[in-house]
Amino acid sequence: MKIQYCSDLHLEFPQNWNWLKRNPLIPKGDILIIAGDTFHLGRHFKDHPFFEQVSKDFDQVFLIPGNHEFYGGFDAEICLETDYEYQVKSNVFLVNNTTRILHDTKLIFTTLWSKIEKEVHAILAGMNDFKLIQFKNRRLTIESYNELFQTSWQWLQKEISTSDGLKTIVATHHLPSLQCNVPEFMGSLLNEGFCVDLTDEIAKSQVDYWIYGHSHRNKPPFKIDGTEMLSNQLGYVFVREGIDFDRERMVGV
Repeated sequence: MKIQYCSDLHLEFPQNWNWLKRNPLIPKGDILIIAGDTFHLGRHFKDHPFFEQVSKDFDQVFLIPGNHEFYGGFDAEICLETDYEYQVKSNVFLVNNTTRILHDTKLIFTTLWSKIEKEVHAILAGMNDFKLIQFKNRRLTIESYNELFQTSWQWLQKEISTSDGLKTIVATHHLPSLQCNVPEFMGSLLNEGFCVDLTDEIAKSQVDYWIYGHSHRNKPPFKIDGTEMLSNQLGYVFVREGIDFDRERMVGV
């Protein structure tokens, strides 16, 4: 089975959608995983023509919500749910805190979020999540952000620990290790809003591949113990963040 993957397409920006119309994904995989920040959730989400295209090009498509999915007013409280699934097209699904077993492979999907403990004031001032995301009908707070992470992480730990005998692929939006960061961002005061350091837990796990996004920076595949870390982010094309985006990147399992 061939798994094609990408993230951070940001179709809410016309420049990104126009770029993808000129440079569409090249279908090489059986399954497409999009690791967050595809388009704002809302009543027009499923009508975006991008979903019609990938529905034709792939056997199945799985999207996880990133933080930007909630920038249009859709309440992030849904991220507390387990087994969340929204059918976009007959074979296209928005999923969160959800697993799928295909053949001998377990696919584990969660936004993940991150844990904010130190640079609270800098993060509140510097991240739009705390200006634009609603949680339980109120503006997102540090406390509710950490609640989203704890819920996701507790669920994810359980799913990772019950994958015996199956190949395992995890897809998260947020960076799951400081090793996923690029040197450019290593000293950023905002790191806790983008990355949670689960390096030790990943090293002890039986996860084969971990797909992540969110930073708008791509590192070559690398390993944490036996887990291969994968990223293929488009980012904002209007500031040339997508120059190393691969329209056909995939992994075979």
